[in-house]
Amino acid sequence: MRPWNSLTTAEQTLLRRAMSEGPLAGVIQAYGMALRWTHAEEAPPPRSYSETEQRELVPLLGAVVRSLIDRDLVIFREVEGMSPSPSDPALTGDALHTVLKDPVNWLWAPAFERRFSLATPDAVRRHWADDAYPVADADGFPAWDGLSRAQREVLVCAAEASGMLTGPFGIWEDPPGELVGAERAEWVDHQLASLVPFVRAGWIEVRHYPGVNDDAFTVITVDDLHRIMSDPAIRYEGEDWGVGVGCVFTNAGLAVWRGGWGHAWGRRLHFD
Repeated sequence: MRPWNSLTTAEQTLLRRAMSEGPLAGVIQAYGMALRWTHAEEAPPPRSYSETEQRELVPLLGAVVRSLIDRDLVIFREVEGMSPSPSDPALTGDALHTVLKDPVNWLWAPAFERRFSLATPDAVRRHWADDAYPVADADGFPAWDGLSRAQREVLVCAAEASGMLTGPFGIWEDPPGELVGAERAEWVDHQLASLVPFVRAGWIEVRHYPGVNDDAFTVITVDDLHRIMSDPAIRYEGEDWGVGVGCVFTNAGLAVWRGGWGHAWGRRLHFD
């Protein structure tokens, strides 16, 4: 098998998804993130792909999936139960071609008529796991106990599937309504202090999710954080899940998390 760094970004994205037995739906957005985080020329703007852009990428990524399957690096299955299983039927031939050419199967949606997952043979996972999921040297980083409670909360938030900072399911409170002007600005800056260093380091990406049951988002740059987080409409004060401002680890941030903080959090499973 080829060295990991000789694989294309599309191949790496699909193999990572397969190593975690992840769904086909939504993988195009993951491809866009990987391009952005590696500063590739073809990277999308600092936002999610639109539906039109995702549909245009289906032929390219479909060809990559077929290539990985032909090389016995990926297994493509139709999910029959609540979660992927090795007993799910593998698709090949015309059935595979039909699924891969239909953009509906690639786009994330709240509900699906049919679901498909990627998997890898054990030998492939063993060969590339360390390269696909590297661990950063934690020397020079503060120990978990050396982080503030607010910093630890942000890191755990980025590690979680929801990753919401604001809104009804977020980890952050909204500024008190009576605060205005300089007092409100100071309150927002105090809250952001636990997040900004991780964003500047390129370990965490902050996003605004504007819609319900939608995977659309816009990346909030570190220079725009104060202005945007001061806007009640962006922070979102409604009751819908997944709307507002959230955060995720970049690949570099995940490597740092795996390098020590994640292990420390796993041992503690609670905050002081």
